[in-house]
Amino acid sequence: MSNQLRLLLVLTFFSVFTTPVSFAAETAVPLLSFPAPRHAPYPGGVAIVRVNKPDGPQVKDVVYLGKRVITVNAAEGAFAIIGIPLEAKPGPQRVQVAAGQDGVQVIYETTFDIETKNYPVQHLKVNPRFLTPSEADQKRIDDESPRIQAAQDFWSDTRPDSFALTVPSTGRLSASFGQGRVLNGVPSMPHMGMDVAVTTGAPVRASAKGRVINTGNYFYAGNSVFVDHGLGFITLYIHLSRIDVKEGDDVARGQVLGLSGATGRVTGPHLHWGVLLNGVYVDPDLFMRGAR
Repeated sequence: MSNQLRLLLVLTFFSVFTTPVSFAAETAVPLLSFPAPRHAPYPGGVAIVRVNKPDGPQVKDVVYLGKRVITVNAAEGAFAIIGIPLEAKPGPQRVQVAAGQDGVQVIYETTFDIETKNYPVQHLKVNPRFLTPSEADQKRIDDESPRIQAAQDFWSDTRPDSFALTVPSTGRLSASFGQGRVLNGVPSMPHMGMDVAVTTGAPVRASAKGRVINTGNYFYAGNSVFVDHGLGFITLYIHLSRIDVKEGDDVARGQVLGLSGATGRVTGPHLHWGVLLNGVYVDPDLFMRGAR
């Protein structure tokens, strides 16, 4: 291919793709060839956005808010499965797409809209130590933060087997994702997961096939396990009384990771179950699909 022809192709691609495009995200779920999370484009939810048509150049990377997101190829084109931060504001959002064909790369944008979502507020009483940490506790929190952040931002090129997740322990769902939290009368961070009401010692199982990427005992989370399912799709299990796996272990869906407990900042024994996409916590309910 001559340089002149290559330049012509680049200019042609850019004339087609550099203008922001908007595909019908609400039609995406039925087109995917495996169970996808529920399309719920609100803060703390998941947006499934078509980023290319079937005859377009192959999508290489999709980036939202500076982070890579999962892409899936289906009969009707390529789709991005995007985790939306809980603090996101309603309105239009831009997604950057890099695609390539015949050695030519193009970069363009598409958009989707975040809808309004109102979450309830929960008032709780906790040990005052967890609201006003001592100097020693604060040093521990600061030392732990990089490890936790690295686990939350972890990316592997493994492709998830499925987005359908099994609730990791048998019990009543006692607190939902996104609830505002008022602790001892003081507003705190919202709830970034789903709580399962179980007594200490109940088995906690992997929600899907994956690899353990982080275990540890942390100030707020207590005994914790992070499992990577691939492409920034991660599940988290915290407040455990015992951890039965180690970093690097491959785990099957339903394999015991440890036992439930009351370690870290808790009001009593329970399991806190979290789900991350592209480094942000999203509502686990969108992935359950009756698998419980």
